[in-house]
Amino acid sequence: MTESNEVLYDLKDRMATITINRPERRNSLNDNVIEGLNRFFDQAAADSAVSAIILTGAGGKAFCAGADLGGRFGVDQSFMDMHEDRSQYAQLLFRMNKIKKPILAAVEGYCLAGGMGLCLSSDVVIASEDSFFGVPEIKRGLWPYMVTAVLIRNLGRKKALELCMTGERITAAEAERIGMINYSVPKAEYPDKVAAMAAKLSSYSPAIMGLGKSSFYQIADMTLGDALEYLRSQLTINTQCEDLLEGVAAFMEKREPNWKGK
Repeated sequence: MTESNEVLYDLKDRMATITINRPERRNSLNDNVIEGLNRFFDQAAADSAVSAIILTGAGGKAFCAGADLGGRFGVDQSFMDMHEDRSQYAQLLFRMNKIKKPILAAVEGYCLAGGMGLCLSSDVVIASEDSFFGVPEIKRGLWPYMVTAVLIRNLGRKKALELCMTGERITAAEAERIGMINYSVPKAEYPDKVAAMAAKLSSYSPAIMGLGKSSFYQIADMTLGDALEYLRSQLTINTQCEDLLEGVAAFMEKREPNWKGK
């Protein structure tokens, strides 16, 4: 835990759960939260006992409602200090893509502004049907600058720009329809859906999952030719992994594989 307990960390059944713990502030982001998220993602990434990561918010009413405007736009810092501090959030979004372990965002309630950045930087997103998504910064005299980087990589340009320009919220069902999230599920089914997906993600070879996730994000901005050449090299690496032999053997012998992570 961070000293302020604003971010919690729990490990169970090879799944690390990272929880933003500011329900009274709709789990909004401040410096402590961003520092805690960066630290705990690093901890989960380095721990061989972790196969998957769940990111969520405490309280059931908000995943993350974005930056704590009172805490991050005050007058206690100089202009340049505030500018440098914002690099921590940018590094957090980048770190989430670089971590080789799958990240599942479990969303209940409001997912807004900077919270959208966390949601879209996760690999799989499951939301309860009463959740809402949006980037309302334009209504506060701001623009979702850093969130735009992940928004445009998850949505078509027209819809992404519309969300930025209007600041309007959309429902979980609409978010699923446009491909922003993977699943919108009834409230009663939400815990089981999250648990089942996390268990599935953690059941595969961590070595192959890591290679695959890394390659997926690496080719996102490549030309087709460069992407195919890079993926060819990754396939060669994959074929040298012990877990490939184990996966094939388990299939032929009709048993569950015993992954070595190698």
